[in-house]
Amino acid sequence: MASLGHIAIGMAAARVHRDGSAPRLTSIAGWSTLSLLPDIDVVGFAWGVPYAAPFGHRGATHSLFISILGGIAVGLLTRQRRRSLRRTAVCASVVLASHALLDTMTDGGLGCALFWPFSSARYFASWRPIPVAPIGFDFVSADGALVAIAELMIFSPLLVFALVPRPLSRRTIVAGLVVWATALSVIVSGDSRDAISGYLLGDETRSTSTFSESAFREVAHGQSQADVINLLGAPPFELWFFGPPDDRAPDERPASGAGCVAVRFEHGLVAVASRTEDCRSRGVWVRQTASEVRGQLGPPTESCWQYTWSPSGQRHRMRVVCFVGDAVRRIIRKWS
Repeated sequence: MASLGHIAIGMAAARVHRDGSAPRLTSIAGWSTLSLLPDIDVVGFAWGVPYAAPFGHRGATHSLFISILGGIAVGLLTRQRRRSLRRTAVCASVVLASHALLDTMTDGGLGCALFWPFSSARYFASWRPIPVAPIGFDFVSADGALVAIAELMIFSPLLVFALVPRPLSRRTIVAGLVVWATALSVIVSGDSRDAISGYLLGDETRSTSTFSESAFREVAHGQSQADVINLLGAPPFELWFFGPPDDRAPDERPASGAGCVAVRFEHGLVAVASRTEDCRSRGVWVRQTASEVRGQLGPPTESCWQYTWSPSGQRHRMRVVCFVGDAVRRIIRKWS
């Protein structure tokens, strides 16, 4: 998420914690900061912690266990501020847990480790209407701005509840909910949202005749390569990666590296090999088949199937499915 939705939760919690009365600015700031706290795990990127690791992004800090412990800690730290420990602890736990639950409703990433430390498995919600936001400075972009606008619309009722000092009239509430529901129906529809984004950002997306957005949304983690082919058909482009796992999208990975680290296929034949001389020394050449490359380098650490592209290399809706072994590990849905 772009964090705006998390902040809206925190702002609303500030008012709930004060029994519905208008909260002070310091209270809003404190609860909003708390709502963002699970994302402290992003510092792990700078230390080389992989996204999918237990303490990677959306890992342990997004678990319900840590949410409860964090809520109790907040209650203990603020028990002298004329609020009961139980009330504060419950509100804080709900705010912290809401962060992970909202993240499971985004349409990208690796899911959240909700049940850490008992399980490091990552989970998504069955309904994922919230567009995933670019991480870090990549958010400062046209794509990031559109995600922020979408979140503002989705969570606008919570912002109104938190900021409007007096109760609104019934007529105003009804009119506002009608406008909000109309906007929400557009935002949560992936096709409508992509159409609007494509119009505003410029869209040169091309895809195979067997590909469709509705079928792509049916791809799920753990499915086999045969399952994906049944849904989307054979991919026109395939990327094989060798070496340590890397949680970045294919277009975000460095072009260079030690050895023959990546091979790109177009329609089943090698089109590009990273560090050409290193790949040639390993017996990998342009126009070789996938089976020939496998014979030279062995099975890839990860293979990614790319179903959409731009003929001129301009902005397009990237749709990629990545596998480890025969199982879907990542589903990439982003503007590139």
